[in-house]
Amino acid sequence: MILMLCLLGIAWASAQSQVKGEVFAQASRKPINQADIINLNTKEQAASNAKGEFVIQASLNDLLVFKSPGYRPDTLLLIHLKPLRRYLALEVNTLNTVSVKGMSLSEQYARELNKGEAIHLKQGRGLLFYPSALFSREGRNARRFKRMLKREELELPIDRRFNVQTITAVLPIKQPELDAFIMMYRPSLKFVRKADVEDFKFYLLDSYRKFKQLPPEKRKLPSLKLPTDSLN
Repeated sequence: MILMLCLLGIAWASAQSQVKGEVFAQASRKPINQADIINLNTKEQAASNAKGEFVIQASLNDLLVFKSPGYRPDTLLLIHLKPLRRYLALEVNTLNTVSVKGMSLSEQYARELNKGEAIHLKQGRGLLFYPSALFSREGRNARRFKRMLKREELELPIDRRFNVQTITAVLPIKQPELDAFIMMYRPSLKFVRKADVEDFKFYLLDSYRKFKQLPPEKRKLPSLKLPTDSLN
């Protein structure tokens, strides 16, 4: 009996494989750090690193969920065990200047700042210390969301003008080259703020001309071949 259980355990372990991949923000194509990857079949969990890279144990037909504060969850049925590349979309209330509750990005930032900080300044009560904010899951998620909101507040003006819709409205470019173009030619915030419509259109056309001069292998994102030790 014990031998049978051992054999079953070995067979189950051998059926599990390491699935590697990357998680990016859909609009900016930037990697998402500390995104949660959950295998709903086995309850195994992993987190992405600063490059958006992750490794998780999984098998064919397992369901993976990708989650990060401020982004909509993404669910994937594994039909192969090849490296993955997933793009998470921002929650609606972080995409718009006014959220469904009427809160601006700066107001959302202030709310999450109070959730994530252990010391709060209360009117008429001075500085208050909340130890639970340091250790609670909500506190940790609030601090992650606070950092994300701060980044998005700076990146949002770029995302509004430099995205899949605005690029393909001007340029005859399709996947997989589109992702590479977005990663390589994302404009600066300074340029986006001062450029008018014609300036921005010229920037797209000029960038595309340079892009098409690159050899074909440079006009697409590299294949995902992630060494396990890079995630440590």
